[in-house]
Amino acid sequence: MKIFTSQFRKVHLYIFFAFAAVFSALTFWTLIHQSPSDWRENHNFTATLLTVSGPLTGAIACPSQTDCWRFGWRIFPYCAAILLFALFCQLVRLPSQRVAMAVRIAFWVLGLLGWFGGGVLSLLFALS
Repeated sequence: MKIFTSQFRKVHLYIFFAFAAVFSALTFWTLIHQSPSDWRENHNFTATLLTVSGPLTGAIACPSQTDCWRFGWRIFPYCAAILLFALFCQLVRLPSQRVAMAVRIAFWVLGLLGWFGGGVLSLLFALS
């Protein structure tokens, strides 16, 4: 009996790209509303492009602030654990195939929320 099977589908990729696009737009929107002095000091374009780095987004936006890096690395293990759990849920074979895809997608969404949510926390910390 197989316990682990790869259940990644195109929908997983589409959901990932949707999350990346939405959180990149939110990052850009947040960074564009800074004061002009902060706009010059921060790496806004780089942070927007690297939103997929999750909890390190704030540190990328404000690389000169060591507190941002420390905070990003402090929340990184929690965000990574949530995402890894979601990835693990994609591999486990469930007994009922009727609800299996819905459960997998739900865990995938929760995992991505944990990862990208860490980016939001990191960005809020960096801009405070």
